[in-house]
Amino acid sequence: MRWNFAKHRSVSHRIILSFVFAAALPLFMLGGSAYYLAYSRLEQVALDDARGLAKSLGMDVFERLQLLTDQLLLVAENGATGRALHTRFEDLDLGERVRGFFTIDGQRRIAGITALTAAERTVLQGSLDSVVADSPVLLAVGPGGRQRLFMMVNDGDGYFGAELSLRHLWDTAGVAARPERVCVLDADAVPVFCNHTDYRGWLAASASLMTVNARPGSVRHDNGETMLTASWSLFLKPYYQFERWTILVGVPESLAFASIARFDRVFYGGAVVALLIALAFGRRLIRSNLEPLDRLSAATHHLAAGEFDYRVQLGTGDEFEQLGDAFDGMAARIGQQFRQLDASARLDRELHSATSIESALLSALVALEELLGRGRCALLCQERWHDPGEVYCIGFGAQSVEHCEASDIHEEIHELAVQRGLVPLGYGVGTKQAADEPVLIPVTDGDVVAAVISVRYGRDGDTDTVRRVADVLGIALGNLAMERRLYYQANHDWLSGLPNRSRLHDQFVEWSLSSAGTRAIGMVLIGLDRFKQVNDSVGHTMGDHLLSVVGQRLRAALPDDVVLGRFSGDQFLLMLVDESHAQLLLRLEEQAQCMSRELDREFALGARQVRLSASMGAALHPRDALSFEGMLQCLDAASYAAKASRRGGLLFFSSGMRDRLVGRMDVEQALKGAVANNEMVLHYQPVVDAISGRVRGAEALIRWQRPGVGLVFPGDFIEIAEESGLINEIGRWALGAVCRQMVAWIDAGVHLDTLNVNVSSLQIADDTFEDSVVQALQESGLEPSRLTLEVTETALIGRFDEGVERLKRVRQLGARIMIDDFGTGYASLKYLKMLPIDGLKIDRLFVKDLPDSPADDAIVTAVVSLSRASSFKLVAEGIETRSQAELLRDRGVPYLQGYLFAKALPPEQFVDLVRAMDDAPAPTAAVGSA
Repeated sequence: MRWNFAKHRSVSHRIILSFVFAAALPLFMLGGSAYYLAYSRLEQVALDDARGLAKSLGMDVFERLQLLTDQLLLVAENGATGRALHTRFEDLDLGERVRGFFTIDGQRRIAGITALTAAERTVLQGSLDSVVADSPVLLAVGPGGRQRLFMMVNDGDGYFGAELSLRHLWDTAGVAARPERVCVLDADAVPVFCNHTDYRGWLAASASLMTVNARPGSVRHDNGETMLTASWSLFLKPYYQFERWTILVGVPESLAFASIARFDRVFYGGAVVALLIALAFGRRLIRSNLEPLDRLSAATHHLAAGEFDYRVQLGTGDEFEQLGDAFDGMAARIGQQFRQLDASARLDRELHSATSIESALLSALVALEELLGRGRCALLCQERWHDPGEVYCIGFGAQSVEHCEASDIHEEIHELAVQRGLVPLGYGVGTKQAADEPVLIPVTDGDVVAAVISVRYGRDGDTDTVRRVADVLGIALGNLAMERRLYYQANHDWLSGLPNRSRLHDQFVEWSLSSAGTRAIGMVLIGLDRFKQVNDSVGHTMGDHLLSVVGQRLRAALPDDVVLGRFSGDQFLLMLVDESHAQLLLRLEEQAQCMSRELDREFALGARQVRLSASMGAALHPRDALSFEGMLQCLDAASYAAKASRRGGLLFFSSGMRDRLVGRMDVEQALKGAVANNEMVLHYQPVVDAISGRVRGAEALIRWQRPGVGLVFPGDFIEIAEESGLINEIGRWALGAVCRQMVAWIDAGVHLDTLNVNVSSLQIADDTFEDSVVQALQESGLEPSRLTLEVTETALIGRFDEGVERLKRVRQLGARIMIDDFGTGYASLKYLKMLPIDGLKIDRLFVKDLPDSPADDAIVTAVVSLSRASSFKLVAEGIETRSQAELLRDRGVPYLQGYLFAKALPPEQFVDLVRAMDDAPAPTAAVGSA
C-alpha cells in the first residue's frame, strides 16, 4: 500500500503538472494571439484617427479662414472706414476671431493697427510686391510660436485686412484640451502652434512624417513614450498666396491601447482561476474532467483562429463550467470589439464611396444590423438638394429603401418618423420613454438634421454605437449634398436657374445619340432686342433681375418637353425633339409665337413697366448641322439675319445666312488693320454756291482701299465698323485727315470756306470725342471755323442731353455743327431748338421728286424760311438734274450738292474741279454746265 500510494502520488503530481501545463499553454497562446491582433488593430485605428483628426483640424482651420475672407470682402465691398468699420465688424460678431483691423492705401500707408513694430510694418508693406492683387493674402509675421497672422483683401483702392486671433484659429474642436499631441508647422517645419508644451522631442523624432505624402507611423521620442503619429498638409497657395501648414497629430500609446486593459484583466484573471482550480482539484478533475479540458483547449484554437462566435458551453456544474463561462465571456467581448472595429472601418469606406442616398442608407443599415442585430433599426432621410422634400426610409426588418410620401415636405424629420410609424406619437429626437419603445438618434450634417435612426429594444451601450454610425452617415450625406449642389451649379445658370450652355450641350448630345437619325432636334436662339438700353438706363442690377424674370416667365409658358436655357448675356436657347421634321417646324413656330406673346406682356422694372421683343433664329439637326457647335453657328447666322430684317420675328437658317455672316466677319477682321495700314482714303464732293456757281466747300466721304478687293464704299463697311467699335478709330483718322487736307489746300491757294466731315453717333457717345477734335485741329493748325461736323438728328437719341453738351463744347472751340439728312429723323422742332447747330442739310428724299412734287416744294420752302429765321446755313444735297437746281435756287437755297456738279473725287481731281468751276462764266451757266 505504501508503494502504491507513493506511486499514485508521483503519478498524480505528474498528471497535475501535465494538466497545468496543458491548460496554461493554450491560454497563453490565446492571450498572445488575441493580444497581438488587438494591439495591431488598435494601432491601425489610432493611426487612422490621428490622420482623420489632422485632416479635420486642417479643414476646420480652412473653413474659418474662408469665413473670415468672406466677411472681410463684405466689409471691403461696403467701403466701411473708421468708426463705421468697427461698427460693421461688431455686426458680424468677429470679436473672438480677429484682434484688430487695418487698411493699406495705394501709398502703402497702414492705418487701423497701432501695436505694430517698425519691422512688422516694413514686412507687411513689402509683402505687397509679390502678391496677386485680386486674391486674398495670408501673411505670417514673426518667429514660429510668436507669429502674428494677418489676412488682407483688395478693396479697389488698396488692401483691407485684419489680424487673426491665433487662439480662435487653432483651437478648433477644443484642441487645447485634447490628450492627443497636436502641432501646426509652417512650410519650413517650424511649429506655429502646439497644444502641449512637451512637444520638441516628439517633433524632432517625427521629422520623416512631415512630408506631404508621408504615411502615419509610430514615433518614440526622448521621454520614452511612443506616439502614433500622422500628418496632413493644408495647402493655401491657391487661395491665400501662402505656402502651407502641416498639422501633426500624435496619439499617446497609453491612450491608443487603453481599451486593451480590460482584455488583460479578463484573460489573466481567467488564467489564474484556471490554474488555481487545476492545482486545488487536479487529481479529481484529471480523473473525471479530461473532456472539459479538451473542449477548452479546442476553444482556444478557435479563438486564436478568429472564430469569436465559438462557445465552450461546459455543463459540469463545477469550476470547469465557470472557467468555460469566463472564457466564453472573454471571447464574446473580444469578438464584439473586433466586429465593431471591422464594421466601423467597412462603413467608413462604403459611405465615402457612396454615390446615392439609397446606397449610403443601406450601408449604414448593414453596419447597424451587424453591431446590434437584425430588425432592431429603422432609418429615415430627407433629401435637401436634388429633390427637396423627397423622403427615403427603411423600416424595421426591411432590406430596401422606400420613397416615403410626405404631405408636407417642410415637416420635421422626427415628425415624419412618427408619421411613418417608426416611433410612437409624442417622441422627441434622442429621447427614450419606456424600455420597449424606440429611441430616435439624429443624423446631423452641421446644424441640420439630415436623417433619423430609430432603435428599438435598446440595451446599454447601444446609443453610443448608433451615434458613431450616425456621425459617419452624417458626413457621407453632407458630402452627397455638396456633390449634388456642385453638379447643379455647374449645369445651371446662377441668375435664372435655367440650364446653362454646358447642360444644353449635354442634352443635345444625349438627344442626338438616342435618336440615331430617327428624330429631328429643333433649336431656337432668342436674343432680346435693345436689351443694352435697359442696362444703360436702369443699371445692370435691374437688368439682371429682368433677365431672371424673363427666364422664369418663358419657362412657365413652355411645355415640359421643351428645354429652355440661358445661353449667354441677353440670349436664351430653346431645344425640342420630334419624330417629324414638318411637325417640328410647326412646334418651333408655335413656341416662338408663345414666347413673343409672353415678352410683349408688361414687366415690372422698378417703377417702370416695360415690354420686350426678341429676334429669334432657328435651325434643325441634322438638316443644318450635325454638331452642337455647328448648330450654334447656324443659330447665330439666323438670329443676326432676324435682327437685321425684322425685329421680333423668327427666321429659320439658310445657307446664304452663313455666307453673309462669314463675309461680315471677314470685313470686320480686315477693318482692324485698315487705319494702321493706310488703307482708308477720303474723297471730296463739292458744295456749290447756287448764285455764283463757285465751289465754297466740300463734304469728305470715306473710302476703303481694301487689298485684293479694290475701293469699298461706306455702305459696305461703316455699319460693321459701328457694331465692332472700330468706328471711333476710323472717325479719329478722318478728322485728322480732313484738317490736314484743308491746311494743304489753303497753302496751295485753293480757296474753300469749310470742309465737312460726318460724325457717327458712337463717336459722339465716346468720352474721347472732344479730345479727338482738339487734337486734329491743334496738330494740323487749321482754323476751327473751317471745320464742319455733320451729325444726323437720330445720332443723339437715347443720350440727348449728354450729346448736346459735347456738341456745345466742340462748337465753343470754333468748329461748326450741321444737321445732316434734315427731316428724315425722329427729332421734333423742340429738339432742333435745343441743338447747338450752325446749319441744315436738306435730305435727297425731299429733292429727288422736284420739281414735280408740290409737297416736297412746300417742305423745301418751309425749311428755307426756318433756316433764314434761325440764321442757319442751308445746303440741299442729292441734286441730279438742272431743273432741281434751278427750283432750289429760286426758293432761296444758297448751297447745292449732288451728282449734277460732281461725284466725290480724290483730292487731286477735286482741286482740278474747283479751279475749273472758279473759271466758269455766268451763274446760270454754272448751274447747267456740270
